[in-house]
Amino acid sequence: MPANLPPQARAAERRYIEAKTLPEKIRYLQEFISSIPEHKGNEKMRRYLRRRLAELKEELEEQKKRKSGSGGGGFSVKKEGAAQVVLIGATGTGKSSILSSITNAKVEVGDYQFTTKEPVPGMLDFEDLQFQLVDTPAIFEGASYGLSWGSQLMSVIRNADGLAIVLDGSDPVGQYGMVIKELGMAGITTDRAARKIEIERTTGGGIQIACTGRIACRVEEIDKVLKEAGVRNAIVRIWGDAGKEDILGALEQTKSYKPSLIIINKVDMYPEAPQEFAKLTGREGVGVSARTGAGLGGLGREIFRMLGIIRVYTKEVGGEPAKKPIVMRQGAKVIDVAKVVHSHLYKNFKIARIWGPSAKYDAEKVGADHELADGDIVEIRIK
Repeated sequence: MPANLPPQARAAERRYIEAKTLPEKIRYLQEFISSIPEHKGNEKMRRYLRRRLAELKEELEEQKKRKSGSGGGGFSVKKEGAAQVVLIGATGTGKSSILSSITNAKVEVGDYQFTTKEPVPGMLDFEDLQFQLVDTPAIFEGASYGLSWGSQLMSVIRNADGLAIVLDGSDPVGQYGMVIKELGMAGITTDRAARKIEIERTTGGGIQIACTGRIACRVEEIDKVLKEAGVRNAIVRIWGDAGKEDILGALEQTKSYKPSLIIINKVDMYPEAPQEFAKLTGREGVGVSARTGAGLGGLGREIFRMLGIIRVYTKEVGGEPAKKPIVMRQGAKVIDVAKVVHSHLYKNFKIARIWGPSAKYDAEKVGADHELADGDIVEIRIK
């Protein structure tokens, strides 16, 4: 190991080497990785340790499967609606009460700890969309190490489109710190700033790059790097400046970004909790009360905003706009809609007409790179 490791990294390395059980090895190896300074001299070691961490987690999962005798036993929730949002939080925060109040879900609500034993889905109506909300067993200290149902819970979180972090108004700061720590130790981040590069695999369209800064290499090099790694279709989002080494790091990094909404429950008892939380953390939380219903009516809009999506309505030439929207990410362009609708439209795209917020006037003629807004109507014409 490099000689320039700080004392805390050396201590974590020693605890990892001396660990006797798999959960302990995973815990201390995660601590070791997070304590290693991030610079190029340590990158090879970090990559090796990340691979080793993945191997240990797979080994732990296999152990659990053998013990259960079922070959499975994990949590699984099939995605439905426009997006799947998982409710996470410590025991007693009121996740189940919130889900029961705003969806059609039948959930057990109790005044004792760890009432929820497995994921429970429900559908939340928001205008012409539906979001699937999933109540989950409580997150706790040690969940990221694979203790109890921790591994299954983290698997559900990784599969979700977004997170709703539910906090008790009596101690939102402490609970938020615990949740973020457990997510981080499991390789999940809710901080987009921590993600310099995001690689989203797609089913077609080749390699597309969106960058807010400067790319310190030729685009062809990025295309080659991704294809050598088996990625032939993807949207690469880059925040700031980046080069080929950064792309390689993004391919190997273990952290998965999840957009999140912070919900602070029980404001009927702790009305100042959202303001105090914002003051101490710099994060905004939505105050609600599952008991009185305060604030619950606005959660659909907050989830829509948090997910960073827009609704686009297609229209055939001479016809009426479709009643059901296509859900796209913010920043989507006309050509992205063509790809979703049919490959024939994408390959033979000529021009489009736009009605809605992004149009300067009704039926404006635009090209493939026109950026769309929520509520736009798109009529695509082919060659």
